[in-house]
Amino acid sequence: MLCLFLPLSAHAIVVEWELVDFQFDDGGAASGTFIFDTELDEFLAIDIDTTPGTNVAGRHYAYTAGVWGSHADTGILAFSDASGPTNYLGAGWFRIDADIDYEAQQGDIVNQRLATGAESFCTNVGCSSASNEITNPGETRETVSGYLVAKSVVPVPAAVWLFGSALAGLGWMRRKQTT
Repeated sequence: MLCLFLPLSAHAIVVEWELVDFQFDDGGAASGTFIFDTELDEFLAIDIDTTPGTNVAGRHYAYTAGVWGSHADTGILAFSDASGPTNYLGAGWFRIDADIDYEAQQGDIVNQRLATGAESFCTNVGCSSASNEITNPGETRETVSGYLVAKSVVPVPAAVWLFGSALAGLGWMRRKQTT
């Protein structure tokens, strides 16, 4: 009898997250999606729009925000309207504080920490600092509502390969039994 042993381990996944009901304290809103690859620990296909409010005109975000944009593991999701590496001084900055689930399933909801989510702009070249109501009154806004939903979940190719290998092994075992 042939025994097939498959390693049991956590697998990396690619999750498309959708912003739902994001509202700012100045009347503006945010909507869109981004993809997070848990194996590469990076954001892909960022497509987030914010609408004008009384403090901020609204922007389109398609990139991570310099230094801020590399901290998904700590729950800081920061996006920019400027591609990097570049001088981020004055570039748009949209921060969502939410512990995205590295093992999310389609339909999973992640709430954000509202006290720190905001939209403003980078105040230095590397975007390690952004404006706030203390440094730039009337030029920033905070999120007052909103959450993330796992819109789609795709296993990485390694998981697909593992599944295919298991199917091939089962086929081989069935063939051996019939001969």
